[in-house]
Amino acid sequence: MTRSLSTLLGVVLAFLGIAATPTPVAAAEQEDDAITWMVRPSDGVGEDGRSWVELELDAGETVQEHLLVRNLSASPVTFSLTAADGYFTETGRFNMLTADRESVDAGTWIEIQDDVEVPAGADVIVPFTITVPGNATPGDHPAGVAAAIRSGGTEEVGIESRVGFRVMTRVTGELAPAAAATAAGEYTGSLNPFEAGRIDVDYSVENTGNTRLSILPQVEVSTLFGWVSYTATGEEIVEIAPGESRSATISFPSVWPLFVYSADVTAAAEPVSEELPARGIEPASAHALVVAIPWPQLVSIAVAVLLLWLLWRDRRRRDRKVAELVAQARRDALAESAGDRQPALRRMAGSAGVAIALLLAGPPAMAATPEDDPVEIRVEIAPRTTPGATSPASPAPAIGGEDLATTGAPDMSAWLWVGAAAVATGAVIYSGRRRRAPQPELRSR
Repeated sequence: MTRSLSTLLGVVLAFLGIAATPTPVAAAEQEDDAITWMVRPSDGVGEDGRSWVELELDAGETVQEHLLVRNLSASPVTFSLTAADGYFTETGRFNMLTADRESVDAGTWIEIQDDVEVPAGADVIVPFTITVPGNATPGDHPAGVAAAIRSGGTEEVGIESRVGFRVMTRVTGELAPAAAATAAGEYTGSLNPFEAGRIDVDYSVENTGNTRLSILPQVEVSTLFGWVSYTATGEEIVEIAPGESRSATISFPSVWPLFVYSADVTAAAEPVSEELPARGIEPASAHALVVAIPWPQLVSIAVAVLLLWLLWRDRRRRDRKVAELVAQARRDALAESAGDRQPALRRMAGSAGVAIALLLAGPPAMAATPEDDPVEIRVEIAPRTTPGATSPASPAPAIGGEDLATTGAPDMSAWLWVGAAAVATGAVIYSGRRRRAPQPELRSR
């Protein structure tokens, strides 16, 4: 069971390259035999308890170190020994350049023999030297050494499995830890005006100094006046070498579009080495503007305003039509009232005119018609006599019709004038009262 697990671990490490763990063990397939081995730092006698080599050297200085190769397989194995520049992966693990990539820094400072044969179950200690060039810049320079085997394929193509550890060299001089950051943001909205969108902030942090750093990024998204803000902490970068950078994305869900957001990235950096103070490193910062135009909301508001305007216009049109109908009804009522007064006045004036005409014409003459026989009317009026009085001389009787005045009938012309005047006065008073009477007011609802 242990042999199977070792074989599986070797295959995984063959694809990952070098593995730096407190107990670096690897296994690989070579022909039909299972090979298991491990590599540790050594003091020249045996294991010295270190997980990797960390040195502080002056420019131009040379130092010797040792590595121990232990063959855990049942047969002797010849391992190839390599040295290359080191780097930290996105997950924070240390690795070294593969054989197809050329080293340009600390990997070229290490001199080690090409290969070593290790008997089955035995340890072999191999020395190697580190020589710092005279023009090396101060700061940390990562590299690594490893013992590897090739399996399958040809000399040009095959699977290389290697196990090793890091060799971190710090060149003395002025140390200047520093970091820089960049940021960019994008808003992704929804077509539903009642659903919020999302802001994605892409940021990058770079170690611009000359020492290894630990960086904790933080992103804040807020409106221009700070009315709404969101804060998130990015994944901590446990260790990053000089010249390396890390990129990541932080998403802020449920963000409503408020035209413009400000995305601020702050990267708090701390030195990995205990020799440097934790404080005094200026945090890296970056700023970006995120445009978040609320197009669905603006369209909805425009449609709502248009509907309200249409309703308002329709209401004004109906009110105007009602006002016109009320005004027309008032005009019709006034015209009808005037029309009712004028015929009455005309009738009263006509009656008064007839009365005045009759008055001026006098009593009608009674004309005798040929068919009627002439009638002789004789009226004799004599005063009452008293005894002893003498009768006045009687006038001669008239032949034919007599004037009414001679018969003693009263004169009616004065009464006719009074009646005509009364009729005319009544017509004038009636007309004035109708004119002064308040007209009914028509109101619209």
